[in-house]
Amino acid sequence: MAEVRLTNVEKRYSEDAFAVKGVSFGAADGEFVVLVGPSGCGKSTTLRMIAGLEELTAGEIQIGGIVVNDLQPKDRDVAMVFQNYALYPHMTVFENMAFPLKMRKIVKPQITQQVTDAARLLSIEHLLKRKPKELSGGERQRVAVGRAIVRRPKVFLFDEPLSNLDAALRTQMRAEIKRLQRRLGATMLYVTHDQVEAMTMGDKIAVMNKGLLEQFGTPAEIYEAPASVFVARFLGSPPMNLIEGRIDGKGVFSSSALTIDVKSSESREVFLGVRPERMRLIPASSEPAKGHISGKLLLVEPVGSLTHYYVEVPESVGGTFVVSVHDRDGLPGWEATYALGETVTMEVPATQLHLFDRKSEKRLS
Repeated sequence: MAEVRLTNVEKRYSEDAFAVKGVSFGAADGEFVVLVGPSGCGKSTTLRMIAGLEELTAGEIQIGGIVVNDLQPKDRDVAMVFQNYALYPHMTVFENMAFPLKMRKIVKPQITQQVTDAARLLSIEHLLKRKPKELSGGERQRVAVGRAIVRRPKVFLFDEPLSNLDAALRTQMRAEIKRLQRRLGATMLYVTHDQVEAMTMGDKIAVMNKGLLEQFGTPAEIYEAPASVFVARFLGSPPMNLIEGRIDGKGVFSSSALTIDVKSSESREVFLGVRPERMRLIPASSEPAKGHISGKLLLVEPVGSLTHYYVEVPESVGGTFVVSVHDRDGLPGWEATYALGETVTMEVPATQLHLFDRKSEKRLS
């Protein structure tokens, strides 16, 4: 396996139109790195540049310490798994998996051994004589992964491989791919628009937006200290609550809906953020207090052991705040029944706040 490193990588179509701009990050040997972001953010283009399927406009890509900018895809020693599986319909599973080895003119006994080993690793030995039309979506995906494994490449590249699967199968395949990566000790780069996949699978996450790298770090780092408003809202379900206001220079954030002490004495316009699970519902009070927000209950959304309460807060981003309450937390209010349209009070914890500059939307230290 090998380290992958991108330095100021760009893909431009004209002076004013770019798909990727100034992206720099790395995947260490044996590391699982997830590229995540909305459609059109440049994540798949970045992966294709690593594979050699797209030419760079600027920057440098290294694989195993070697600059590969001018190398053909076949010479980069990477294997790519696509969203649409890309299996040959007229070939059996065995023939599909063996095809890249035949192209390399590997001898037949070695091909058989490598295909058998990969099939055993993926628990698809019983499928080797079938054709793709006889397989389920999950089985086809395993075959596509197996075809990559038999090559024993330096780096595996996955481009939204699970987006065609149903929710239950996606969850199963997420665990299988992660377990496979651990067993192989493989360097993997994985593209997805699903923030749950990114948070559960990645050792590191590269969050992209509009062709730019917004933040790179571990899932915990990005969740607990998002670098921008975009990251704060994109990673997390429900997303982070944000409210517009001002810090007065004495360490007090204020808006018409909320007043609370913060760890900043610089006078400026800001967004204040708090994760839904960090908040709680408290008995309604007619006297406004620091750290309390009141609003009209718009929606109650039970999701298993969690209940999400959507409360109207006009100054917030999106016009609502969400409080996520676990039915075993023992928090005041979770066991109560609230009527839609009722005024409820939420408590914002002073130790769990995030501050972002209103103009740049970047995190304040």
